[in-house]
Amino acid sequence: MAASKAIDKVNPATRSRKSPQGAPTVQDVAKVAKVSVGSVSRVLNGRENVAPEIQEAVRKAVLELNFVPNVVARSMRKGSSKAIGCLISDIAQHTAAQMVSAAEARLREQGYEILIANSHYDLERERAILTSLKQRRLDGFIGAISDDETPAYFNLLHTLNIPIVLWERDAQGEFNSVLTDHADGCRQAVRYLTSLGHRRIGLVAGHEKTWVGREMVRGYKTACEAADVPFDATLVLRTTSFDEDECRRLLSSSVRPSALIATLNDAGTVLGVARDLGIKIPDTLSVISIGDHQYAGISSPALTVVTQDPREVGREAADMMLRLLDGTAPEGVRRSKHPMRMIIRDSCATPLLQQKRGRSRAA
Repeated sequence: MAASKAIDKVNPATRSRKSPQGAPTVQDVAKVAKVSVGSVSRVLNGRENVAPEIQEAVRKAVLELNFVPNVVARSMRKGSSKAIGCLISDIAQHTAAQMVSAAEARLREQGYEILIANSHYDLERERAILTSLKQRRLDGFIGAISDDETPAYFNLLHTLNIPIVLWERDAQGEFNSVLTDHADGCRQAVRYLTSLGHRRIGLVAGHEKTWVGREMVRGYKTACEAADVPFDATLVLRTTSFDEDECRRLLSSSVRPSALIATLNDAGTVLGVARDLGIKIPDTLSVISIGDHQYAGISSPALTVVTQDPREVGREAADMMLRLLDGTAPEGVRRSKHPMRMIIRDSCATPLLQQKRGRSRAA
């Protein structure tokens, strides 16, 4: 009710005490509150050594004028905005959401806000986002750019002139980064599938120009070579173009793979299309997800995964940023890599032909 009454009392004379741009200023708040500009500043900055009656007068004036502090101007005066920019491909992705959530929690503990933007792998959109972040004079940047192998693109980050930490991106060692060992993750998946007898193993890898995509393909190739499985480029697909139609074409082929390794989102697409086509998992198709989800273990069948801890990746990225900001980070560029582990559930089996032969021999 107090706030409501304060707003009801506003009048044209009060409204006229504004800056030429029309937005109320600190000076306007000071005039309405009948205190000094310094007192207003101390109240807005949360200082404790301000008399209660002055705090109350300033709060009422802020409500009357609908005053919003100029964060950019304040950051210029203080040399810190207490805000970190965060760029991700899509917050709807489970792994990205987990990383952001953990990083935000850690940064908030130290008084930092996090500003999140989604690129959706649109380079022009991403350039606009980075330009906007630069204008906001943020203290730091954490994120996953859409292209970390083209210097002409990722060098745009250098123009931000703030501490930078990348997650799941390498950028040729130009920036501090927190990575996941996706090459070993795919090696583990291929080794497991070949141990079951699979020879035609498909892969739906991450985007071509990212650490995740490059490392997934590298691990897949080395594991196939180690198992003496001929590399077939037609079995390597990309999440960029992998949708239900592409998946249906793959699974309807007369020479379809007997097993598929796919990123978490793409594994969900595979399960849905396989169900529509009447393909039984794991009887006629084995599936491994790169990345885990709380529902993966209770789906039918429960999904075998190779996974990391995305929250730990997010926390480490935040800790790395905080050390850069307080000057305690070691000299040089730091690069951290997190291991992946396999969780075997029910979505993989030996190829159907082998199962039939096994039953025939048993008879």
